[in-house]
Amino acid sequence: MSRNRALCCLLFVISGLTACSESRTTFAIATGGPAGLYYPYGGGMASIWSKYLTDVNVKAEVTGGSVINVIQVARKESEMGIAMADVVTDAYLGQGLFPEPLPLRVLFPAYPNIIHILTLSDSGVKSASDLKGKRVSLGAAGSGTSVAAENVLTGLDIKFEDFAPMYLSFGETTSALKDGSIDVGFVVGGLGISAVTELAVTRDLTIVPLSPTEVSKLNARYPAYAAYKIPGTTYNGIEADIQSLGIWSAVVVHEEMSERLAYQLSCTIYQHHEELLKVSQVAKAMIVSNINQIAGVPLHEGTKRFLRNVNPNNKPAAVTEPHDNTSDNHVNKLNDCTQI
Repeated sequence: MSRNRALCCLLFVISGLTACSESRTTFAIATGGPAGLYYPYGGGMASIWSKYLTDVNVKAEVTGGSVINVIQVARKESEMGIAMADVVTDAYLGQGLFPEPLPLRVLFPAYPNIIHILTLSDSGVKSASDLKGKRVSLGAAGSGTSVAAENVLTGLDIKFEDFAPMYLSFGETTSALKDGSIDVGFVVGGLGISAVTELAVTRDLTIVPLSPTEVSKLNARYPAYAAYKIPGTTYNGIEADIQSLGIWSAVVVHEEMSERLAYQLSCTIYQHHEELLKVSQVAKAMIVSNINQIAGVPLHEGTKRFLRNVNPNNKPAAVTEPHDNTSDNHVNKLNDCTQI
């Protein structure tokens, strides 16, 4: 009798564990290619959510980047996606590459990206106007980099028939610069992105600066872009500051995501922000004080509720000077993010 009872108890425990495991819903966050920052950054967030939320398991998906990500979220093929602010804004408004508005909301901003216009020192390219007649990588097709590159060139009145455009990933771009099959390549990502860092170690790299007039012209045409100086010594061999543009990336979700779930996702990431910093230091800017950075697209109601709870007097910082005081997250570690 005691043996049968023990067996029944064991079966009950096993069945209970199985039920708990099966009750966890698997979510996907659409990111980017392995050579960029979206994939490891998304993987870091996925690990945090899976670790601290008992009813969800999140995985990071390799994708083509921002444009594909917002489409997948709108179609509910991915529950979340990372995308640059210009792409998110165009998708929400139904402009640019998007013939109709997509049902998106910002869950929270991720970090500011910097537009790197890369060339080698012997290419003769000193300014954006020198791109005429050159072979130029605009980033992978469908990526946020390609959208930003096309916007920069269009905004500066550089016609596509005046140069040879190519659509290459970060890894393909740096390889092509090394072997001389392209002259210039756009890489858009967080400060210190590995694709640029590694290229600077092996080649005499130049980052093409934008003039103050060019920055003002681009900002007037594309308000999501703002002046951003790449600090000297960020990359090997480049001692002086380089004037460029910054643009935020955001985590986006479908507008129909439940308020409760959006609250839990936002609260959990901000509460365990220090774990995301172990993935990348660009997460320093992903704090409550910067939560309203994507001005053209509304925050999800669940995020708004989280924001009211932790920082009712929140004031956003400018994209040119992202605030990175991690103590400003104001998220009580004792709070249970699953309860709202």
